[in-house]
Amino acid sequence: MHTKPKSPLNNSLCLAGCVLAIALLLDAALSLNGLVPEQTALFPHAAASLKTLAADALPPGMALAGFASGIALALTLIMLPMHRVYRSREARLLQERERLAARNAELVHQAASDGLLGIANRREFERVLKLEWRRAARERQPLSLLMIDIDCFKLFNDTYGHQAGDTCLRGVADVLRTAAARPGDMVARYGGEEMVVLMPHTSLEGAVRMAERIHAMLAERDLAFCVSPVAKHVTVSIGVSSMLPVRNANRSVLVQQADEGLYAAKESGRNRTATVPNLRLITPEEEPENWTHRAQGT
Repeated sequence: MHTKPKSPLNNSLCLAGCVLAIALLLDAALSLNGLVPEQTALFPHAAASLKTLAADALPPGMALAGFASGIALALTLIMLPMHRVYRSREARLLQERERLAARNAELVHQAASDGLLGIANRREFERVLKLEWRRAARERQPLSLLMIDIDCFKLFNDTYGHQAGDTCLRGVADVLRTAAARPGDMVARYGGEEMVVLMPHTSLEGAVRMAERIHAMLAERDLAFCVSPVAKHVTVSIGVSSMLPVRNANRSVLVQQADEGLYAAKESGRNRTATVPNLRLITPEEEPENWTHRAQGT
C-alpha cells in the first residue's frame, strides 16, 4: 500500500508550529524565573498561567532546568534530520565530483591519444619531447628516438583494403607497445603509417637494440603481406637518432636525424635500421639546416 508523500507546505507548517510552541514555552519559563518581566513577555497570559500552575508544584529552578532539558531534546529532534539531509547531500556531491574527475581524466586521455591505434598522437609526442629534452639537458643524459615506417603500406592497402590496413596499423602499434615497455618510453603515431618511440636515458647502442627487437617481434608476429617485395610478412624501416641535448638547443634536430636514418633504411632496401654516425652533443649555436650529412645504414 502506497501512502501519499507529505507536501513541502505541510512540512513547513509543522516546523513553524514546533518553533512557535518552543518560543512560547521558553518565553513563559523565562518570565516564571524572573529573567524576563511579565509585562514585557511575548506571551504574558501564557507566562502567568504557567507561573500559577507551577508555583505549588515545582521550585522555579527545577522548572527552568526541566524546561531547558525539553528545549535541548526538541532541538536534537529537529537537528538530527537536518544533519542526515546534510550528510546525504554531501555524499551525493562527493560522488558527483568523483564522476566529473574521472570524466575529465578520460577526456584528457582522449585528447592525447590516437583514436585508431590507442597510442599517443602527434600533439602529445611534441609535448613529451619538449619535457624530456629539458630533463635530458638538465641531467646530462642521452635522449634517443626511433622513427618507424611500415614498408610498402600503400601496396598493402591497395591489396587488402583499408580496413585490413587499419588492422595492420594496430598490429604494428601493439608490437611497439610491447617492445617499448620501460617506464618513460613513449610510443606515438607521428602521421599516416609512421610511428615513433621516444626513449629517455638511452644511448645510441640501446636504441639500436630496441630497433632490432622490433624487427624480431614483427617477424614473429607474422602479419601476412604476400605481395610485399620485401618479405612475406609486414616489415618496417627504422631510423635511429641519439643526442645529448642542451636546454636552449633546437629539439627538432633529434627528429630530423631520425628521419634521415629512416630515409637511409628505405634507400638501402627496407626492413632494416639505419642510424646517424655518432652520438652528437648539440649546442645552442647549431641549427638544423647546418646538419648536411646523410644518415648511414647499419
